[in-house]
Amino acid sequence: MIIFCKNAVETLSYFSAQLAEAFAAWGYEIFWFDMQMAGLSAWKLRQAVQQTKKEAVLLTFNFIGLSGEEELWELDDLGKPQISLWEKLDISCLNIMVDHPVYYDKALKYRFPAVRMFCVDRGHVAYMKRFYPHIACAFLPLAGNELLFHGAEGMPAQDSLEAEEERAGLLFEQWRRRKYPLVFTANYVPVSNIDRQLMEMEPEYREFYYEIIQAFIEHPNQDLLSCIELYLKREMPDLNDAQLCEGMHTMPVVDLWIRTYFREKTVRILAEGGVRVHLFGKDWDQVSCSHPQNLVSAGHMVSSADCVQAISQAHIALNTMPWFKDGAHDRIFTAMLQGAAALTDDSRYLREQFGHMDTIAYYGLQNLEALPQQVTELLKDPQRLFELSCRGKAVAKKLHMWKHRAEILKEYV
Repeated sequence: MIIFCKNAVETLSYFSAQLAEAFAAWGYEIFWFDMQMAGLSAWKLRQAVQQTKKEAVLLTFNFIGLSGEEELWELDDLGKPQISLWEKLDISCLNIMVDHPVYYDKALKYRFPAVRMFCVDRGHVAYMKRFYPHIACAFLPLAGNELLFHGAEGMPAQDSLEAEEERAGLLFEQWRRRKYPLVFTANYVPVSNIDRQLMEMEPEYREFYYEIIQAFIEHPNQDLLSCIELYLKREMPDLNDAQLCEGMHTMPVVDLWIRTYFREKTVRILAEGGVRVHLFGKDWDQVSCSHPQNLVSAGHMVSSADCVQAISQAHIALNTMPWFKDGAHDRIFTAMLQGAAALTDDSRYLREQFGHMDTIAYYGLQNLEALPQQVTELLKDPQRLFELSCRGKAVAKKLHMWKHRAEILKEYV
């Protein structure tokens, strides 16, 4: 039996549902642990495991169920977690971290006798092996999302629709009629919101953080650890790894600032360069832009399914990496699976998987001013763009769906 969590983070529930679909197809029994009714789910799980003596594995994301949740842990007299439901039921745990390990300092300090970690960036794996060598960790890239309910009322199942189009020879004409030249599926957070956190620091600390941020702006190909380690050791040359790890745990604000900065800058430069950007996510109306008419926003938070739907109607799907320098974001694979051309800044892992203008289109964070012209040229040649998207889709269907990640996880299950 494999246990998945739902109703904690919508995106992660969506990932889990696609993994569960793959495991169910292989004959595994699936148990859904509802985090909004954790007490009841815990009781049901005890019954299922204890009465049937079934072997079970928890497969979760971002430590959901492993972060000291009151219903899932026995606490000591000081209220600190002592033993988890998973330990009491002898359930092994597989946890996928979709962000840098610096975000999980507290969770990584819990006692995990039977947990294996997975990171979505190979640099994150190296970080774990350096600073948490006692915790088993492996690389598991993210994957592309599909609509979970093919064949819904009023819409034919995707596979049958594509087969019908192929038989009629109408794929290109169908693709040309997509209504969005370029979409971006992400929320917006103003950099000023993060600046407020930095303004609460003492002036010398604040200046130090902004110095690191400026280094990332000037040289955006740097990964998080190597740049910050350089600056920390400049201030404290004798810093050991344990002290460096402690220092890194104060750095999520830097990561958030720099990825937010480049996300906003990328979208703004496109709009001011004459490219209309269809935005599916909240708060994009807060962006300061000299050509706001080119920012077409949904105006609210959208679900994962809504994002997939929007991308399926796009010629180009934009991605900005959340500072993964040796991994990938699910937006890239989702774009490919939905037949949109994926346009993204690159990483070492992506360069190994996809060639520029073969299966993907890359742009450079250090040369964003050229991006509007690049997009304009891509859209001028729809046949070439369509062929690129077809090659990307073929590779993604072969290698980068959640069922392919399930095949890797199955070895550990």
